[in-house]
Amino acid sequence: MGATLPLQEREGYAGEHLHRSRVAFVTIGQAPRPDVVHDLLEMLDGDADYEQFGALDGLTRSEVEAHRARGDTAALYTRLADGSHVEVDGGFIVERLRALMKQLDGEGYDLIVLISTGIYEPFAMRTPLVHGERAVSAWIAALTVGDCRIGVVYPLPGQSDMSHGTLIQSARAVAATGDTARLEDAAAHLGDADLILMHSVGYDDASARQIGAVTGKLVVTARRIIGGAARLHLSEMAGVSQSGAMPALKGEALIERLPSPAIPLTQRERQVLCHVLEGKANKSIGRLLGISHRTVEIHRSRAMNKLSATSPTELIRRALILDRSAS
Repeated sequence: MGATLPLQEREGYAGEHLHRSRVAFVTIGQAPRPDVVHDLLEMLDGDADYEQFGALDGLTRSEVEAHRARGDTAALYTRLADGSHVEVDGGFIVERLRALMKQLDGEGYDLIVLISTGIYEPFAMRTPLVHGERAVSAWIAALTVGDCRIGVVYPLPGQSDMSHGTLIQSARAVAATGDTARLEDAAAHLGDADLILMHSVGYDDASARQIGAVTGKLVVTARRIIGGAARLHLSEMAGVSQSGAMPALKGEALIERLPSPAIPLTQRERQVLCHVLEGKANKSIGRLLGISHRTVEIHRSRAMNKLSATSPTELIRRALILDRSAS
């Protein structure tokens, strides 16, 4: 269940090929998860070889069904290899996940990415790990410093009682992945939120657009947050400087919420900043705009100076807080 991406030179190391990072993507269900991994690979700029693994790999449908969540048992909502979804006993998944993580820890991967939320248990690893739930929690904590009200959409009702405690300052909603009617119903309960987080990696950009259209709010997916965290880890391994920008927010909407600077942004500076605020790397922005990554760095620096900001994270927080105070 592995695949290799085209060889690319790493940004900042022109003229030499470096060691290709080996990444293991781990899901709490069954691999492969092309729907999620495709989006993650786009955010990694193709700078990795990868394989996919699932905690429920090797089990038949009937074997999985034997461990469905029942009664008061904590449930996790996940996808099987045939594309169907199932609610599985959380303790059973964690037990299998621990064994899988132990196995992968000795396989020589440069990075392991747990592409699932709802797993709160830590894993003792020698290999660098992007823990999906912890990445999402850290992202939330960065915004709530500014008293941002975050609404959350979960795939299962019980999960809204398990996550983030007092960090969530808005109403919570529940909606199963792919259920259009329930997504719209969930959106109706989130009118007081400044920002909406779709807490399962099963929610894609189309789901986020649907929620955004109903609420008029900025929407971020756990999928994008985890991808941004993985990209940051790989960039640090390669010695490439990253800003730590929080991914998946719509850059144009964020810029509109900011006061106009004394010296207006040029069209190119605005284009670059829009992509920066969405968590894209300089190299990726350069390809999208048809300019070099060095030119991207220049426009990015000028835009940040005009807005008197030290990081994209600061601009995101500022945009959300200012938008709420103006309402």
